[in-house]
Amino acid sequence: MSGPVAGDSNGGQPRRVAIVGCGAIARSHAAAIQEMEGIELAAVVDTDPEALALAEGEFEARGYASVETLLAEAERDGGIEAACVCTPPASHRSIAEALFGSAVDVLSEKPLAVSVGDAQAMIESAGKAGRALHVSDKFRHVADLVEAGERLRAGEIGAPLHYAVSFCAPVDVRGRWPSDPSFSGGGVLMDNGPHAFDVLGHVLDAPIEDLSAVFGEPRLAPPVEDSAQVVFRTGSGTTGRIELSWVYFTKDLDYLVVQGEEGTIRVGWTGGHLRRHGDREWTAFGSGYDKKAAFRGVWEAFLVGCSDGTVSQDRGSALN
Repeated sequence: MSGPVAGDSNGGQPRRVAIVGCGAIARSHAAAIQEMEGIELAAVVDTDPEALALAEGEFEARGYASVETLLAEAERDGGIEAACVCTPPASHRSIAEALFGSAVDVLSEKPLAVSVGDAQAMIESAGKAGRALHVSDKFRHVADLVEAGERLRAGEIGAPLHYAVSFCAPVDVRGRWPSDPSFSGGGVLMDNGPHAFDVLGHVLDAPIEDLSAVFGEPRLAPPVEDSAQVVFRTGSGTTGRIELSWVYFTKDLDYLVVQGEEGTIRVGWTGGHLRRHGDREWTAFGSGYDKKAAFRGVWEAFLVGCSDGTVSQDRGSALN
């Protein structure tokens, strides 16, 4: 393994972690873990025997059929210090609270929960147990977005006038848990909304004060929405729009555009661009979206939180 050394709380031994839920997103977390020093993917958990067997072989980790079994047997097998919850959102609260009860820190996939009440309960449970609770907020760790925020705050395009975020691409969720609100808590807004607001966290000039949303007629899997438009205004009067869809694809590869008084900043999957008013050409910056680096950033921040007892990670007050 190579990369930064994770916080060590076990006498020089690697921090042992588990992944709960062995779907596609678990592979991104496992890849990040495998590139880091001081941390070991020691256990995987899934109620689906086929998915569990596949993950055991792929990740070379011991498999458990339930969180209860993990907590009952993990100490005998070497113990677990932290866990990443990659199950459908409706299960996040019960799983996290069980883990907190066994002194395990929790990194939760987004969204944190399906209701404000469940999210608050998870935060309170983490605080009472003295454990860390973080959300897997990968766009917080995208270098191009960090640079875009720095350029904006340096005044390279003047004061911001309008923000636009877009995550639109055809995704067939029919027959899968994202299309069932009892598991997902909602549709594309619950799925990609957290990413959109995380992107905005890099560039907003003030907290959002006014917000409204409209949903398109569901075409894929009613009753969840598969297209949504969100408009908002910050406390400084700057407007913004978020466009989300599982149905249609936007031709523009930029997922963030900031219009300023003196120019425009764009950030897309292949990198960032800036152009001041009057310039003929765009100035490129960044190197494009690096998924592995983003997930490593998630884990590095989480492990720091495990060491200092952080209940939740926050970019500040911009999204409050």
